[in-house]
Amino acid sequence: MIFNLKPDEHAEALRELQRSIGHQFQNQDLLKEAFIHPSYAMEQNSPRQNQRLEYLGDAVLQIILSEYLFQKMPDAQEGILTRMRSNLVNEQANASYSLRLGLDRLLLLGHGECISNGRKRPSLLGDLFEAFLGALYVDGGLEFCRSFVLKLLPDLQEVQDRLDVDDNPKGTLLMFCQGHKLGIPQYQLVEKTGPIHAPVFTVCVKLKQQELSRASGNSMKVAERNAAKEAYLKMKTHYEEEISRPKVIALDFDGVVCNSADETGASGWQAARKIWPSLFRRKMPGKGALEAFRKVRPWLETGYEAILLTKIIQENIPIAELVTRHQTHFTRIMRENNLTVDELKQLMGQTRDEWIQRDLDEWVSYHSFYPGVLDALKTALKKGDKRILIITTKQERFVQAILKSEGLDFPEENLFGLDKKMKKPTVLAELLKENHKEISFVEDRVQTLLNVEQVKELDSVKLFYAKWGYCTAAAHDIANQDPRIRIIGLEDFADLLLN
Repeated sequence: MIFNLKPDEHAEALRELQRSIGHQFQNQDLLKEAFIHPSYAMEQNSPRQNQRLEYLGDAVLQIILSEYLFQKMPDAQEGILTRMRSNLVNEQANASYSLRLGLDRLLLLGHGECISNGRKRPSLLGDLFEAFLGALYVDGGLEFCRSFVLKLLPDLQEVQDRLDVDDNPKGTLLMFCQGHKLGIPQYQLVEKTGPIHAPVFTVCVKLKQQELSRASGNSMKVAERNAAKEAYLKMKTHYEEEISRPKVIALDFDGVVCNSADETGASGWQAARKIWPSLFRRKMPGKGALEAFRKVRPWLETGYEAILLTKIIQENIPIAELVTRHQTHFTRIMRENNLTVDELKQLMGQTRDEWIQRDLDEWVSYHSFYPGVLDALKTALKKGDKRILIITTKQERFVQAILKSEGLDFPEENLFGLDKKMKKPTVLAELLKENHKEISFVEDRVQTLLNVEQVKELDSVKLFYAKWGYCTAAAHDIANQDPRIRIIGLEDFADLLLN
C-alpha cells in the first residue's frame, strides 16, 4: 500500500508536475483541489474535493476528442466515431493517462482507501485524470488542454485495430496471416465439458500445425472468436517486437568510411625521417611521394609498416616486385637497421601523436571521405531506423575530430575505437547479446572478415567486403570465392545503409 505524500513532498511534486506539462497554475488552490478525493475531504472535514472538477473535465475531454476524431476521420460514420471516442475516454484509457503523468502519487486519499490500494484502482485513476483536466481547463483554457490531451493519445490506427479485433476476431486474424504470407489459420475442437444445459467448448487455433492459442466459450462460435482474438493479439505483439528490434550496420573506418592513405603516408614519412634523416630531408612528403604511397597502401597490414613502405619507395623498388615481395623487403630493412617491430610501433604512434598535438587541423586535413559515403551516413543517422556503428583501430576522439570536420556529429556510444580496447569480433559478439534483428559488418580487409568467420557464435553476422577501400586483386579473389562474403561497391553502400 502507498500512503499520501507528506505536505512538503506533495508541494514539490506539484511543482514538478507543472514543469513537466509546461503550465504554471495561476490558481494553486485549484490545482490542489484536483487531487483531493472525497474520502480525504471527509476525514479532514473539508468542503473541498475534486468531484466538481471531474464533471467539468469529462465534458472537456469529450469535446476535444469529438472534434479531433471528426477532423482526423472525415469518412467515418457516427457509430465508428462514437466507438473510437469511447475507447479513448473509457475508464482504462483515463487511468493510463493518470499513470503516464504520475498523477497517482499526488492523489490525497482517506486512510481506508490507502490501505485498500485505492490508488491503483482504474475507476479512481480515471476520475483523477478528468478532475486534473477540469482544473487545467479553468486555469489554462481550452487550447492548452487540447494540445495537452492530444499528446497523450495512442495512434488512431491502434485504436481502430482494437475495435476490428473485437468486432471480427477471426476475420482480423485471417487478414493478418494472409498479409504476412503465413497461411490460413485452422480451428479445432479440443474438448467439450460441462452439463448438457451449459456446455463449455474449448477450441485451439493452429497455423501450419503449430498451436497459436486456445480458449473456451459456451458455444463453438464463441470459443473460436476468443481463440482467434488471443492468437491475433499474441502474433501482433510478436511482429511489433520484431519490427522494433533495430538492424545494426557496423563499419570499419579506414578504407570504408575514410581514406586515410595520405595521413598514414605522411605519418610514415615523418617517422622514417627520424631514422634516415639524410633520405628524408623535407619535413613533410610532397605530392609525388604521397601519390607513390597511395599505390602501395593496399599492401600495408598494420600502421608501423608505413615507415618501411616509405623507405622502400625511396629505394625505387618497382611496384610489381613490392606486391609479391614486400614482406621480404620489410625483413631486410629491419635487419639492416637493427629495428624491431615494437620499436617501429612505438615510433609510429609517437610521431602521429606529436603531429596531432602540434596541429590537429592539419592532421585532420590529410583525411578524406569516399564519394557518397558521408552523405549516406548523415542520412542514415537522421533516418534512425538502423543502428550505425564504427569499429576502428584509431582512438575515438580522433575519429570524432575527422567526422566533425565534415559536420557529422557521430553518436559516441556507437563508436568503438582504440580506447575501448575491443577487437572487432568481440564488438560483434557483444552486439549479438543485445538481441538485434540483424547485424551487418562492412570491412575492406578480407582477413578481418575471415577472422570473423572463424568465430562460431558470429555465424549470423552478414559480411560485406568493401572493394573501394585498400583492396588488392588477391584479396578480392579470396572474398569472391567465399560464399558467406558479399562484395559491394560504393554504388551499393547507400542502399545498404538506407534500405
